[in-house]
Amino acid sequence: MMAYEVRVQGHLSPQRFREFEGLTVNHQPDGGTVLAGPFPDQSALLGLLNWLHDLGAVLVSVRRLEETDNGGFDS
Repeated sequence: MMAYEVRVQGHLSPQRFREFEGLTVNHQPDGGTVLAGPFPDQSALLGLLNWLHDLGAVLVSVRRLEETDNGGFDS
């Protein structure tokens, strides 16, 4: 399983992401939102990206996170 970090413009409500299990939602001081977490495959990541597109969210970046020795993910 791979983990990704997705950055979008604007503060999105964490409640919108309930269906994306394991995803963390953090608001940034610059006004953006960072979504991070594991995805079982790239089609799941594409599902999130399509969902964000349908919301009208402006995508800033998508970055793959590296897995750490203890099973977590590191940026």
